[in-house]
Parts: sequence; structure tokens; C-alpha cells
Amino acid sequence: MPSSYSPLAVLLKSNRRALGLTYALSLVEQLLALLVPWAVGIAINGLLGHEYNGLFIFVTLWLSLALLTAGRKMYDTRVFMRIYAALVTGVIGRQREDGTQSGKLVARSGLIREVVDFFERDIPDIFAMVIAFIGSLVMLFLFDWRIDLVALVMMVPVLAMNGLMWRPINRLNHSINNNIEHQARVIRYGSLTQLAKHFRFLRFLRVKTSDIEARTWVMIELCVLLASIYVLIYTATRPDIQAGTIFSVVTYFWNFQESLDRLPILMQSVSRVKDILHRIGESSAGLEESLTS
Repeated sequence: MPSSYSPLAVLLKSNRRALGLTYALSLVEQLLALLVPWAVGIAINGLLGHEYNGLFIFVTLWLSLALLTAGRKMYDTRVFMRIYAALVTGVIGRQREDGTQSGKLVARSGLIREVVDFFERDIPDIFAMVIAFIGSLVMLFLFDWRIDLVALVMMVPVLAMNGLMWRPINRLNHSINNNIEHQARVIRYGSLTQLAKHFRFLRFLRVKTSDIEARTWVMIELCVLLASIYVLIYTATRPDIQAGTIFSVVTYFWNFQESLDRLPILMQSVSRVKDILHRIGESSAGLEESLTS
């Protein structure tokens, strides 16, 4: 693994048990969440027939999911705050010894927080996206393979649009992080004109990033709208279909499209963290002792 990524490798290795448990809990949480539309559909069909077994299944699933989510969040905070404290101490200590400017050290302490946030929030989001993507396709296939086919066709332009945004997002994140690292020096020594120029340029970069995400999201939504119209009409006009089944089908299709909606945001997070890891990688040689102590 390249040296720029060794802090990531050290972090995973030194905290593999704690991370493994929190990600396992997140995985179970997402699998339970995947069953919720099915349980609601069963409950609706049962209540329409004056039966309550489906409602009991739904309530049991919901309470189990709520308790698991609460416990996982409490555990996550403890694990990732410990990781952040160890990681930032190791990186800043090593780079201070190497003579890195104090302004950059202050900026990188904030950037390191983003790396830890990525592990705490974005990795579970990736789990959620993958499970919603695959799980929804499986559940839709059990209802009707034609709906699965529509979902897969919709996915092609969505992935293509996200692929097109990857390179410009990488460039913008690199520029944003460069400016953040020099921000403390500009604040301390720069004139008001230089300060205004710095923040105008930072604003320009962030607006440009947001615009790319927004344009990609709108194009994705147009694809989703066309596919949703077909799924609604096709499902509602099938003979002998129950109300709860219609709810389940439509919800699983929307879960599938929501997993695709998350792609632009997650790609932005991955791109930003990738650039940050290159920066903190300058001190990788001193991290393992700090993280494992």
C-alpha cells in the first residue's frame, strides 16, 4: 500500500476489532431496515382482512431496529472519538517535529476529523447504499422480474453521470484542501484584500462543487421519475394485487433509487477523504506507535 495511505491501514489494523463490531452492527441494522417495507405490506394486507399477525411482525421488527440503532450509535461515538484522539495526536506530533507550519497543523487537525467522520458516517452509508441497492433488486425480483429490469435500465445513465463528475470533483477537493491549509496563515498575516480574495476563491470552489452535485442529482431524478411512472402504472394495473403489495413494491423501488441518489454525495466524501489521506500521509511513519499505545 502506498505510504500516503498507510495512516488508513494503521487505523484499520489497530482498531480492527472495534471497527469490525460497529460495522457488523451497522450491517445488521441495514438488513433489518430492508425488511421494513415487506413488514408494512404484510401488516396492511392483514389489517384489511381483520388479521393482526402482520401488525405484530411489523411492530417487533420496528422496535428491534430502533433498539439496535440506538445501541450502535452510542458505541460508534466512543470508538471513533478514541480513534480521532489517537490519530490527530500521532499526525500532528510527527508533523510538528518535521517542522510543518503551525497554520497547516491547525487545518490538518480539522481535516483529520473529516477522515474519522468518513469512517463513522460514510462507511455505514455505503453499507446502507449497497444493501438497499442489492436487497431492493432481490425483493423486486420476487414480486416481478419486469420491475427489476426497469431498475437495471435506469441504473445505466445514473452510473454514467456519476462517473463523469468524479474527475472534476477530485480537482475541486484538492484545491479546497490547499486553501484550507493556507487559511490560518492568510488570517494571521494577510491584508484585508488578501483575506477577501482567499474567502471569495474558497466560496467559488465550494459553489462549483455544489453545482456539480446538484446538476448530477437533477439528471438522476429525471431518470428516476420516468422509471417510477412506469412502475406505478404497471403495479397498480396488475390483476388481483393487494394494497399492501403495491406499497411494498413501490417502496422497494424508491429505496433502490434512493441508493442511487446517494452516489453523488458519497463520491464527494470519498474524493475529499482521498485527498486528505495523501496530506496526512506525510507523517505515516509515526502513526502506528500513537494509535496502538
